[in-house]
Amino acid sequence: MASELTVQTLRGPTSGANANTVLIPSGQTLDASEGTIAPSADQIVQYKITNPSSLTTFANGAYGDAAGFTLTITPKYATSKILIRAWAKTAQNNTGSGNSAHSHRLTRSGTEIYSGNWQNYFNTSWATTDFYPPFTMSYIDQPNTTSSITYQVQGRIYSGTQLGWTINDGNGGSPSATMEVMEIKQ
Repeated sequence: MASELTVQTLRGPTSGANANTVLIPSGQTLDASEGTIAPSADQIVQYKITNPSSLTTFANGAYGDAAGFTLTITPKYATSKILIRAWAKTAQNNTGSGNSAHSHRLTRSGTEIYSGNWQNYFNTSWATTDFYPPFTMSYIDQPNTTSSITYQVQGRIYSGTQLGWTINDGNGGSPSATMEVMEIKQ
């Protein structure tokens, strides 16, 4: 026969070996599957990850989506910070005369919240062979919402005279990429 105990506050004893501690004995489980245990400040509330597998080529000055670099999260707390990180292998075009650089941005539900221009810049006069710099991005967002939001990485060439670049390039091995989104309670 199941029984139910209703309490507002549990407190451990104020002295002794386990002072100020409420213990769950070995072999026992505290089951909170029907409710919620509220995390403390600075704890990760939820974590999303994707490993994009498709190549995207950026060859013009208009931003385009990086295939697979999209994650949707619904924050549990409006005051949370959202940490967004991405990493990928890239290749930069060096087959012509001109220069090359990564330009990328991060959008939240279609609106730009971060941009990085002229990343991994090189001039073809000194970089005349294959050039495979990593793409890395880390950003902390404060969206102030508990509604669903979607983060998307986009890329472009910096200007009309720049050469193109690819993200999640598999030349010389397998493509390798990761995008992570973490909600951190404040």
